[in-house]
Amino acid sequence: MAPSIISDAEGHFVDTSSVAPKKSTMTTTTNNETTAEDGPTFKYTSTRKLKNAQWQVSNDFRSDVVTVPTESMMQAIIDASVQDDIYNEEGDPSVNALQDRLIELTGKEAALWTLSGTMGNQICLRTHLTQPPHSVLLDYRAHVHNWESGALPVMSQASATQVYPANGVHLTLDDVKKHIIADGNIHFPPTRVVSLENTLSGTILPLKDAREISEFVRNFPVPEWQKPIAMHLDGARLFDAVTAEGVSLKDYCACFDSISICLAKGLGAPMGSIILGSKPFIERAKWFRKMFGGGTRQPGMMAAAAHAAIEHTIPLLPGVHALTKKTAASIADLGYTITLPVQTNMIVLDLAADGIPAAAFLNYGKKHGVTVFPSGRLVFHHQITEDAASRLVDALRELMEDKKAGKTLESYKVSGGYV
Repeated sequence: MAPSIISDAEGHFVDTSSVAPKKSTMTTTTNNETTAEDGPTFKYTSTRKLKNAQWQVSNDFRSDVVTVPTESMMQAIIDASVQDDIYNEEGDPSVNALQDRLIELTGKEAALWTLSGTMGNQICLRTHLTQPPHSVLLDYRAHVHNWESGALPVMSQASATQVYPANGVHLTLDDVKKHIIADGNIHFPPTRVVSLENTLSGTILPLKDAREISEFVRNFPVPEWQKPIAMHLDGARLFDAVTAEGVSLKDYCACFDSISICLAKGLGAPMGSIILGSKPFIERAKWFRKMFGGGTRQPGMMAAAAHAAIEHTIPLLPGVHALTKKTAASIADLGYTITLPVQTNMIVLDLAADGIPAAAFLNYGKKHGVTVFPSGRLVFHHQITEDAASRLVDALRELMEDKKAGKTLESYKVSGGYV
């Protein structure tokens, strides 16, 4: 039986896989069909295409977005509602169920399903930002600034204040204090949003730091006619972060006015993100979702798959993190430079510092049956196998041994991912 997860009143995750399920009311009429209105009308049987895809991603370290649906997700798609989420005033039942689940887990007032993480982030920022001049304070590596096709200045007419964390890992209160822009000097656009990210390159922004930054930002003086500076969280891998840190998801989310949680990264859904905030915030966000092309007709199938992904994947995250750390230790023993602490599901190598050409890194992986990006970032997910991790280490061992032996390594321009 697949693991199941719920959150308790404090927002901690509780495994309920040992709890006896309720007796089904379904009556089977054929091998594949059932008659109960509240049960599946067709039982999904894994296809050759899905099995092949699952095997491929079990060896794929490019990103945790490469995961493919499980059988439970495919069944959820079959059982999903197919209502119009725009014309129907009450929305689609499967979408509503997903949104309600995230509200329950995070403790926020309201939620809204969006097509992607980029869309979710940019809707949140645009909803907070009203009239220029304004700026967003963020980590210089932030996804909302670097990896969303320049959407921030286009969609929100906002400048970005890029901050290099003094500790080299994550932003702290001191970093924010030094770079926040107050009203009053017409040369500089005042800070209207502080946007944080958790995780970032696999590293955790601790709850303690999030609380300190939030307390300072929400009480930062602004003109009496201006609303307080908003706190936004790009929580693309937030479940990885709170699981690894061992803190309450509700406590973490309380630090922010808006949150975007990607359902397709560490959680493994086929697509989509959820944004969360107050009820007035989400009501306004609906306008921008429509404006950005996110009004969908029958999204229930993707929402149902995401709902199933949440229940399936969250209990597996500690195992993903453990395998990542175990593999990182083996790679470090081979002499590779790891640039950031390995805290969740990523290992970031400095190939240039180790004299490893990107092409050689990619091709040695291919020789051992694993897929990597040439950037040196290795991402683990719930469908990575221990065998694949072992072959990854074998590939990097052979590569380092050949380099030390003076063998000429392949070196030509390669692309992919963040290169």
